[in-house]
Amino acid sequence: MEYYKRTSTEEKVSIPNFISFHYFEYVREFEGIEESHNFWEMVYIDYGKVKVVSDGQEYYVSSGEGFLHAPNELHNILSAGDFASTFIISFDCGCEKLADVQSRVLKFNSRESKIIKQIYRSGQEVFEGPYDIFDQQKLKLKEDAPYGGMQEIKVMMEELLLLLIRNACAGGSVPEKYPDEAQASERIIVDKVIGIILDSVYEKVTLDSICSQLSFSKSYILKIFKKRMGCSVMEYYNQMKIKEAKRLISEDKYTYTQIARLLHFSSVHHFSSSFKQITNMTPSGYQKSIKNRSVI
Repeated sequence: MEYYKRTSTEEKVSIPNFISFHYFEYVREFEGIEESHNFWEMVYIDYGKVKVVSDGQEYYVSSGEGFLHAPNELHNILSAGDFASTFIISFDCGCEKLADVQSRVLKFNSRESKIIKQIYRSGQEVFEGPYDIFDQQKLKLKEDAPYGGMQEIKVMMEELLLLLIRNACAGGSVPEKYPDEAQASERIIVDKVIGIILDSVYEKVTLDSICSQLSFSKSYILKIFKKRMGCSVMEYYNQMKIKEAKRLISEDKYTYTQIARLLHFSSVHHFSSSFKQITNMTPSGYQKSIKNRSVI
């Protein structure tokens, strides 16, 4: 007789297929193409604000928020400002509880935001680009994709959906919980650093000046920021500057020299090299790509 008894696992949320993987940037007055399809679509706003239309209802969705479109739901995305960027991933799923989180603005706390951003990073390693082609009929896997990369994305996406369903069952966004006061303190410090950075995009800021506004050592701030955000403080600061540069370029009102000056780069050459390092495109190449896009 067998002594050990097995406990079967459960699959409340299971994703058997992915359909598309997109990252779009929307300029002023952008209007998407109204569509419906027989699979789920998750929209996450990475930067700015958009207007989501879902079966005739309008919702404004801002940076750090998401929206889940149900199968066969008529939907569209429109610009709600000067510039916005979104990550969109679509998939099949038979979980009936997804009805609890569809067609509503979803608040992503730090845990959910971290998961969705990791899904995008992992997707870049697994799926061939470009990611801004609207009519993406089939995903193509990279030849050098990491072992089990698709399964990793599947597991993370299922975890994200489980968290969103739990939040909905609890009556909305669940307050963040930490196992101890130290982790709660770390989250507060990181949020303060991000706040300083977002308020200083049009200024010249150093790591010392950021740390001087907080009552903690530079080494401690560097350590916890890297742990929670996956990049250094100054890398994040430069990423926010380039996101703002993209918005300014999309307005087509400033020269690259003026943008470099507005964002306090030391020179237009420094601006161009930083832009290319982060986006893999030159500012002029990015501007041409905006003008050549037929959909976004």
